[in-house]
Amino acid sequence: MKWRCPQCGKPHERNDPPCDNCGHHNFERAVVPEAPNSDRESFVWVCAECGRQHQRNNPPCARCGHGIFEKQPLEAEEINLSTRGYLDLIGRVELAAIGVLIGLLAVGALAITGVVTVPGLTPQGPPTVENVPGNATAADGLSLGDVETAYLAGLNDRRGAAGSTPLERAATLDAVATYYNQHRVKSVYGDGTLPARDELEANFAVQCRASIYSLGPVQPNWTSVDSPAALGETLATDRLVDEAGTVQRTASRTGIDMHRAPDGTLFVTQVIC
Repeated sequence: MKWRCPQCGKPHERNDPPCDNCGHHNFERAVVPEAPNSDRESFVWVCAECGRQHQRNNPPCARCGHGIFEKQPLEAEEINLSTRGYLDLIGRVELAAIGVLIGLLAVGALAITGVVTVPGLTPQGPPTVENVPGNATAADGLSLGDVETAYLAGLNDRRGAAGSTPLERAATLDAVATYYNQHRVKSVYGDGTLPARDELEANFAVQCRASIYSLGPVQPNWTSVDSPAALGETLATDRLVDEAGTVQRTASRTGIDMHRAPDGTLFVTQVIC
Protein backbone atom coordinates (compact mmCIF):
# COMPACT_ATOMS: atom_id res chain seq x y z
CA MET A 1 0.00 0.00 0.00
CA LYS A 2 1.37 3.42 -0.90
CA TRP A 3 1.41 6.33 1.46
CA ARG A 4 1.22 10.03 0.83
CA CYS A 5 2.16 13.15 2.74
CA PRO A 6 -1.03 15.05 3.67
CA GLN A 7 0.97 18.27 3.77
CA CYS A 8 2.44 18.37 0.28
CA GLY A 9 0.83 15.30 -1.34
CA LYS A 10 4.07 13.50 -2.22
CA PRO A 11 3.62 9.69 -2.45
CA HIS A 12 5.84 7.32 -0.43
CA GLU A 13 6.32 3.59 -0.68
CA ARG A 14 6.48 3.09 3.10
CA ASN A 15 5.02 4.75 6.17
CA ASP A 16 8.38 6.18 7.30
CA PRO A 17 7.99 9.90 8.05
CA PRO A 18 9.23 12.55 7.95
CA CYS A 19 8.41 13.54 4.37
CA ASP A 20 11.59 14.01 2.38
CA ASN A 21 9.89 16.81 0.46
CA CYS A 22 8.42 19.04 3.19
CA GLY A 23 9.47 17.38 6.48
CA HIS A 24 5.93 16.61 7.66
CA HIS A 25 5.84 13.88 10.34
CA ASN A 26 2.60 12.08 9.48
CA PHE A 27 1.64 10.05 6.40
CA GLU A 28 -1.77 8.80 5.27
CA ARG A 29 -2.81 5.97 3.04
CA ALA A 30 -2.75 7.06 -0.60
CA VAL A 31 -5.26 4.47 -1.88
CA VAL A 32 -8.51 3.51 -0.16
CA PRO A 33 -9.45 -0.11 -0.86
CA GLU A 34 -12.59 -0.46 -2.91
CA ALA A 35 -15.60 -1.86 -1.11
CA PRO A 36 -16.10 -5.50 -2.01
CA ASN A 37 -19.79 -4.93 -2.75
CA SER A 38 -19.21 -1.93 -5.04
CA ASP A 39 -21.75 -1.72 -7.89
CA ARG A 40 -19.66 0.66 -9.99
CA GLU A 41 -20.05 -1.52 -13.07
CA SER A 42 -23.48 -2.97 -12.25
CA PHE A 43 -25.62 -0.01 -13.33
CA VAL A 44 -25.87 2.69 -15.97
CA TRP A 45 -27.45 6.13 -16.14
CA VAL A 46 -30.29 6.34 -18.64
CA CYS A 47 -31.70 9.56 -20.11
CA ALA A 48 -35.31 9.90 -18.98
CA GLU A 49 -36.23 11.51 -22.33
CA CYS A 50 -34.66 9.39 -25.09
CA GLY A 51 -33.34 6.33 -23.21
CA ARG A 52 -29.69 6.73 -24.16
CA GLN A 53 -27.32 5.05 -21.70
CA HIS A 54 -24.43 6.93 -20.07
CA GLN A 55 -21.60 5.63 -17.91
CA ARG A 56 -21.78 8.56 -15.49
CA ASN A 57 -24.50 10.82 -14.11
CA ASN A 58 -23.34 13.89 -16.02
CA PRO A 59 -26.31 15.54 -17.76
CA PRO A 60 -27.25 16.88 -20.25
CA CYS A 61 -27.84 13.93 -22.53
CA ALA A 62 -25.37 13.68 -25.41
CA ARG A 63 -28.20 12.73 -27.77
CA CYS A 64 -31.17 14.96 -26.94
CA GLY A 65 -29.84 17.43 -24.36
CA HIS A 66 -32.30 16.36 -21.61
CA GLY A 67 -31.14 17.18 -18.07
CA ILE A 68 -32.43 14.22 -16.04
CA PHE A 69 -30.79 10.75 -15.86
CA GLU A 70 -32.21 7.64 -14.17
CA LYS A 71 -30.10 4.96 -12.53
CA GLN A 72 -30.88 1.50 -13.90
CA PRO A 73 -29.26 -1.90 -13.29
CA LEU A 74 -27.09 -3.24 -16.07
CA GLU A 75 -27.82 -6.84 -16.94
CA ALA A 76 -25.04 -8.99 -18.29
CA GLU A 77 -26.79 -9.54 -21.62
CA GLU A 78 -27.18 -5.76 -22.05
CA ILE A 79 -23.44 -5.19 -22.27
CA ASN A 80 -22.59 -4.24 -25.85
CA LEU A 81 -19.08 -5.21 -26.87
CA SER A 82 -19.44 -4.03 -30.47
CA THR A 83 -17.72 -0.95 -31.81
CA ARG A 84 -19.92 2.14 -31.95
CA GLY A 85 -20.55 3.57 -35.41
CA TYR A 86 -20.60 7.18 -36.50
CA LEU A 87 -24.38 7.40 -36.22
CA ASP A 88 -24.20 6.27 -32.59
CA LEU A 89 -21.93 9.20 -31.80
CA ILE A 90 -24.26 11.76 -33.36
CA GLY A 91 -27.07 13.24 -31.30
CA ARG A 92 -30.53 14.27 -32.42
CA VAL A 93 -29.52 17.91 -32.72
CA GLU A 94 -26.61 17.04 -35.01
CA LEU A 95 -28.81 14.77 -37.14
CA ALA A 96 -31.41 17.51 -37.46
CA ALA A 97 -28.73 20.02 -38.51
CA ILE A 98 -27.39 17.60 -41.13
CA GLY A 99 -30.92 17.07 -42.46
CA VAL A 100 -31.50 20.81 -42.77
CA LEU A 101 -28.16 21.25 -44.56
CA ILE A 102 -28.94 18.48 -47.04
CA GLY A 103 -32.35 20.04 -47.68
CA LEU A 104 -30.84 23.47 -48.34
CA LEU A 105 -28.28 22.00 -50.73
CA ALA A 106 -31.04 20.15 -52.60
CA VAL A 107 -33.17 23.29 -52.91
CA GLY A 108 -30.14 25.28 -54.06
CA ALA A 109 -29.36 22.73 -56.76
CA LEU A 110 -32.97 22.74 -57.99
CA ALA A 111 -33.03 26.53 -58.00
CA ILE A 112 -29.79 26.84 -59.97
CA THR A 113 -31.04 24.36 -62.57
CA GLY A 114 -34.36 26.18 -62.78
CA VAL A 115 -36.56 23.32 -61.52
CA VAL A 116 -37.88 25.52 -58.72
CA THR A 117 -37.81 29.29 -58.40
CA VAL A 118 -35.96 30.77 -55.43
CA PRO A 119 -35.36 34.55 -55.38
CA GLY A 120 -31.65 35.25 -55.50
CA LEU A 121 -30.72 31.72 -56.60
CA THR A 122 -32.72 30.94 -59.70
CA PRO A 123 -31.07 32.42 -62.80
CA GLN A 124 -33.34 35.10 -64.18
CA GLY A 125 -33.90 35.21 -67.93
CA PRO A 126 -34.61 38.34 -69.95
CA PRO A 127 -37.93 40.08 -69.23
CA THR A 128 -40.88 39.36 -71.49
CA VAL A 129 -43.89 41.30 -72.72
CA GLU A 130 -47.24 39.72 -71.95
CA ASN A 131 -50.26 39.55 -74.26
CA VAL A 132 -48.65 41.03 -77.38
CA PRO A 133 -51.16 41.17 -80.27
CA GLY A 134 -50.26 39.39 -83.49
CA ASN A 135 -47.66 36.71 -84.17
CA ALA A 136 -43.99 36.71 -83.15
CA THR A 137 -42.91 33.63 -85.11
CA ALA A 138 -44.76 33.40 -88.43
CA ALA A 139 -46.67 35.41 -91.02
CA ASP A 140 -48.87 33.77 -93.67
CA GLY A 141 -46.86 30.55 -93.50
CA LEU A 142 -43.47 32.27 -93.55
CA SER A 143 -41.06 31.79 -90.66
CA LEU A 144 -40.14 35.21 -89.34
CA GLY A 145 -36.88 33.73 -88.03
CA ASP A 146 -35.93 32.82 -91.61
CA VAL A 147 -36.94 36.29 -92.77
CA GLU A 148 -34.65 37.82 -90.13
CA THR A 149 -31.74 35.67 -91.33
CA ALA A 150 -32.30 36.66 -94.97
CA TYR A 151 -32.69 40.30 -93.99
CA LEU A 152 -29.32 40.30 -92.17
CA ALA A 153 -27.62 38.58 -95.12
CA GLY A 154 -28.90 41.25 -97.51
CA LEU A 155 -27.96 44.01 -95.09
CA ASN A 156 -24.41 42.65 -94.73
CA ASP A 157 -24.06 42.51 -98.52
CA ARG A 158 -24.84 46.23 -98.70
CA ARG A 159 -22.59 47.01 -95.71
CA GLY A 160 -19.73 45.14 -97.33
CA ALA A 161 -20.15 47.09 -100.55
CA ALA A 162 -20.10 50.31 -98.53
CA GLY A 163 -16.92 49.34 -96.65
CA SER A 164 -18.69 48.70 -93.32
CA THR A 165 -18.04 45.82 -90.94
CA PRO A 166 -20.42 42.81 -91.31
CA LEU A 167 -22.84 42.30 -88.44
CA GLU A 168 -23.17 39.08 -86.43
CA ARG A 169 -26.20 38.32 -84.29
CA ALA A 170 -25.84 38.28 -80.49
CA ALA A 171 -28.39 36.59 -78.22
CA THR A 172 -28.50 39.47 -75.74
CA LEU A 173 -29.08 42.03 -78.48
CA ASP A 174 -31.77 39.79 -79.99
CA ALA A 175 -33.51 39.82 -76.61
CA VAL A 176 -33.31 43.62 -76.45
CA ALA A 177 -34.72 43.92 -79.98
CA THR A 178 -37.58 41.53 -79.16
CA TYR A 179 -38.46 43.35 -75.94
CA TYR A 180 -38.45 46.76 -77.64
CA ASN A 181 -40.27 45.58 -80.77
CA GLN A 182 -43.06 43.88 -78.83
CA HIS A 183 -43.54 47.05 -76.81
CA ARG A 184 -43.84 48.89 -80.15
CA VAL A 185 -46.61 46.55 -81.27
CA LYS A 186 -48.42 46.77 -77.96
CA SER A 187 -48.20 50.57 -77.95
CA VAL A 188 -50.07 50.64 -81.28
CA TYR A 189 -52.53 47.77 -80.79
CA GLY A 190 -52.84 47.80 -77.03
CA ASP A 191 -52.04 49.87 -73.98
CA GLY A 192 -48.25 49.50 -73.94
CA THR A 193 -45.53 52.14 -73.95
CA LEU A 194 -42.01 52.11 -75.35
CA PRO A 195 -39.33 51.21 -72.77
CA ALA A 196 -36.81 53.90 -71.82
CA ARG A 197 -33.07 53.34 -72.20
CA ASP A 198 -32.67 53.16 -68.40
CA GLU A 199 -35.13 50.26 -68.31
CA LEU A 200 -33.27 48.41 -71.05
CA GLU A 201 -29.91 48.91 -69.37
CA ALA A 202 -31.32 47.66 -66.05
CA ASN A 203 -32.82 44.48 -67.54
CA PHE A 204 -30.24 43.43 -70.14
CA ALA A 205 -26.50 42.88 -69.72
CA VAL A 206 -25.44 44.73 -72.86
CA GLN A 207 -21.71 45.43 -72.78
CA CYS A 208 -21.76 48.28 -75.27
CA ARG A 209 -23.54 51.50 -76.19
CA ALA A 210 -26.26 50.02 -78.37
CA SER A 211 -28.36 51.93 -80.90
CA ILE A 212 -31.96 50.93 -81.66
CA TYR A 213 -33.40 51.31 -85.17
CA SER A 214 -37.07 50.83 -86.03
CA LEU A 215 -38.00 49.86 -89.59
CA GLY A 216 -41.57 50.36 -90.62
CA PRO A 217 -44.21 49.58 -89.80
CA VAL A 218 -44.04 47.79 -93.15
CA GLN A 219 -47.09 46.42 -94.94
CA PRO A 220 -45.88 43.65 -97.28
CA ASN A 221 -48.15 42.13 -99.88
CA TRP A 222 -48.20 38.75 -98.17
CA THR A 223 -49.99 37.05 -101.06
CA SER A 224 -47.15 37.88 -103.45
CA VAL A 225 -44.28 37.00 -101.09
CA ASP A 226 -43.09 33.55 -102.11
CA SER A 227 -40.20 32.96 -99.67
CA PRO A 228 -38.53 34.30 -96.51
CA ALA A 229 -35.42 35.09 -98.55
CA ALA A 230 -37.37 37.33 -100.94
CA LEU A 231 -39.01 39.24 -98.10
CA GLY A 232 -35.73 39.57 -96.19
CA GLU A 233 -33.96 40.95 -99.24
CA THR A 234 -36.78 43.43 -99.82
CA LEU A 235 -36.57 44.69 -96.24
CA ALA A 236 -32.82 45.24 -96.49
CA THR A 237 -33.39 48.55 -98.23
CA ASP A 238 -30.89 51.20 -99.08
CA ARG A 239 -32.71 53.55 -96.73
CA LEU A 240 -31.98 51.33 -93.72
CA VAL A 241 -28.40 50.78 -94.86
CA ASP A 242 -27.89 54.54 -94.98
CA GLU A 243 -29.60 55.07 -91.63
CA ALA A 244 -27.88 52.29 -89.69
CA GLY A 245 -24.66 52.01 -91.64
CA THR A 246 -23.62 55.65 -91.63
CA VAL A 247 -23.60 55.87 -87.84
CA GLN A 248 -22.48 52.29 -87.12
CA ARG A 249 -20.01 51.47 -89.89
CA THR A 250 -17.57 49.83 -87.44
CA ALA A 251 -20.22 47.98 -85.40
CA SER A 252 -19.96 44.18 -85.44
CA ARG A 253 -22.92 42.85 -83.41
CA THR A 254 -26.64 43.11 -83.88
CA GLY A 255 -30.00 41.89 -82.67
CA ILE A 256 -33.14 41.67 -84.84
CA ASP A 257 -36.81 41.04 -84.16
CA MET A 258 -39.78 40.91 -86.51
CA HIS A 259 -43.41 40.77 -85.41
CA ARG A 260 -46.58 40.51 -87.51
CA ALA A 261 -49.41 42.67 -86.15
CA PRO A 262 -53.06 41.52 -86.28
CA ASP A 263 -53.75 43.54 -89.46
CA GLY A 264 -50.70 42.15 -91.31
CA THR A 265 -48.36 45.06 -90.58
CA LEU A 266 -44.76 43.95 -90.02
CA PHE A 267 -42.78 45.61 -87.22
CA VAL A 268 -38.99 45.35 -87.46
CA THR A 269 -36.57 46.48 -84.75
CA GLN A 270 -32.80 46.19 -84.99
CA VAL A 271 -30.20 46.82 -82.28
CA ILE A 272 -26.66 47.56 -83.45
CA CYS A 273 -23.64 47.57 -81.20
